[in-house]
Amino acid sequence: MLPRTFFLFELLFHLLAGQPTQVGYQVGTGIADITGPIVQIMMMGYAKHGQTGQGLAQRLYSRAYTVLDPVSGNRITIVNTDTQSMGDIVKQRVVSSLQEIYGEDVYTEKNIMLASTHSHSGMGGFLQYTLYEISVLGWIEETVQPMVQGIVKSIQIAHDNLQEGNVVYNLGELLDTNINRSPSAYLLNPEEERARYKHNVDKDMSLLGFRARDGQPLGLITWFPVHGVSINNTNRLINGDNKGFAAYAAERTMNPDSLPGKGPFVAAFTQSNGADVSPNTLGAFCTETDIPCDGSRDSICPGSSKCIGRGPGWKIGHFESNRIIGQNQATRALELFGQKRKGKAIPASVSASASTSASVPVPISVQGKVDFRQKYWDITKEVVITANGTKGLLCDPAMAAGTTDGPAIDGFYQNTTQGTFFWDIAKDLVKKPTQRQKECQAPKAILLNTGEIKYPFDWQPKILDVQLLRMGNVYIIGVPSEFSTMSGRRLRRSVRQNLIAQGLGNNDTVVLHTGPANGYASYCTTFEEYQMQRYEGGSTPYGPYTLDAYIKVFGELVSSMASGKPILDSEQLPNYVNASYDFSPRQGADRPKLFHQFGDVVRNVAPVYRRRKALTITASFVAGNPRNDGMLDKTYLTVEYRQPSSGDWKIIKTDDDYDTRFIWRYTMPILGQSEATVEWDCGEDTPAGFYRLGYFGHHRTPYTK
Repeated sequence: MLPRTFFLFELLFHLLAGQPTQVGYQVGTGIADITGPIVQIMMMGYAKHGQTGQGLAQRLYSRAYTVLDPVSGNRITIVNTDTQSMGDIVKQRVVSSLQEIYGEDVYTEKNIMLASTHSHSGMGGFLQYTLYEISVLGWIEETVQPMVQGIVKSIQIAHDNLQEGNVVYNLGELLDTNINRSPSAYLLNPEEERARYKHNVDKDMSLLGFRARDGQPLGLITWFPVHGVSINNTNRLINGDNKGFAAYAAERTMNPDSLPGKGPFVAAFTQSNGADVSPNTLGAFCTETDIPCDGSRDSICPGSSKCIGRGPGWKIGHFESNRIIGQNQATRALELFGQKRKGKAIPASVSASASTSASVPVPISVQGKVDFRQKYWDITKEVVITANGTKGLLCDPAMAAGTTDGPAIDGFYQNTTQGTFFWDIAKDLVKKPTQRQKECQAPKAILLNTGEIKYPFDWQPKILDVQLLRMGNVYIIGVPSEFSTMSGRRLRRSVRQNLIAQGLGNNDTVVLHTGPANGYASYCTTFEEYQMQRYEGGSTPYGPYTLDAYIKVFGELVSSMASGKPILDSEQLPNYVNASYDFSPRQGADRPKLFHQFGDVVRNVAPVYRRRKALTITASFVAGNPRNDGMLDKTYLTVEYRQPSSGDWKIIKTDDDYDTRFIWRYTMPILGQSEATVEWDCGEDTPAGFYRLGYFGHHRTPYTK
């Protein structure tokens, strides 16, 4: 299909130079598109019925970083995806594909960590357990296959780009970007423990920076806790939420001459212990009012009003809030990377004792052994010893519901420890909890007794993928659960103490928390937070001792690494894909609008725009269903600028730019007729000139398989 074109406007960016640095490892970075079906498929995260995709705000990517220790030959690969979480079967398929290419020993489930941004605006269908399949209408190969393909490709690019280089670590405070959405539960933690910390959420951003031998910047990974819910559950356009925007902004800054997803510098913004951490920094209010609320029965909103968090740009819209929270992370990450300070580059190899300023610390070189441990672990079989010396049992999973970042089910509020008449009947119809389950999960008012339902297969996972990676004195833990602020702090503290006790660490040891990673197992709170049963506690599936179990299993991983012995008691991960279902909409043939062809203009742009302020340029076309071709590594739209000197057209925007949108809808579903709309927000600083919009797509003819 040929693009249709019209006259429009452009933007400029600047590259910051790096400096030479020490060589410690072989390092490689890679990025690849994982965007699947952008229409008709349910989004993963809010579990809101009817929140199906209607187009694209930004593409989703896999960003891979491989570090090879030339001394031991060990390598680790960290991958971050613009997804709500990562499917355990997706990881298995990725490993299988890589082993077909490189053999069985180069990349395994042990040395690859698949992490996520935790965006709630991506496609669903990649988690194999019944509860998560229900929320998106099944296991959807249409989503899974491009995800696996893109992750594998990003790792291959990182593998092919391996070169002598250096890894640096940095840490710096980032304010005005996150708040605790359940502060009342946080206050239940011991006072002496809370006194160790300045804030009730982690405000520090941790960073690993990657540079080539000559100092050229290759990429960065950050760890900062903030939920991927800047864009709320009314959204219908696929995007990577605030961390997806942060990656876009950082890469656009560092790759000014490249289109999004195509440049050499790769920036990943990984999720950390953000279960109770919201980007809606103004707090929660009842919609259509200025009444503050917290989602509990104590602050019920009037009438049909809902308790929803507000981001910093809420008066303009949630996409503006998303931009602000994402840009905050991108700006701080580039500062910590050592890319610019007072107009000059900061050398990445400055000694750890050097000090520049309180706001921009100097990166510290990471050197030393590369190692890894991983275990498939049945959490429900774990028994822990509590602080008072008694045994604590883990439970079969069970869930409650509702959060201020996505309104609760009607009639079911946060901090609910007693069931209601209606929900008690509803839950018993699905599966009545046994007395043992009630006692194990107490004080949870069980809404879904997922652990005791066996049809058609497990509703939530029991076998979890837990992982520990090492680069010198930096250790990275990977967990499939969303950890609350204090539960993450306790786990990191425990791992660090264990590392020191077993001779692997010292006072400078860094422990980074990554999650959800390698699978999805809902939430994890502290024992104290669990008692209030806010959303985070209600969504901790395995009962009040979940955190204690994680602390215990990571003690095993540390011991294994310290002794040099492998993990021998790893479980077998189940695979339910063949028993899964797919209730996503069936796709029929496409037909053009009467007397038109595919790609014809339906609504044109004006030939001339006399701009006094920012404006949005829009055009619509006769379209085919975007599910015909996900356009992986391609684009559904372009904005092009005619260069005055040559008259040639240059692509300056694609469907991955934040100021463009691709929107699709059926105009006559029964006839298969549809329309695509291309939008471009033309900023005030766009210079005058000739521009054109292009639309690209495919259609399916009748009787096509």
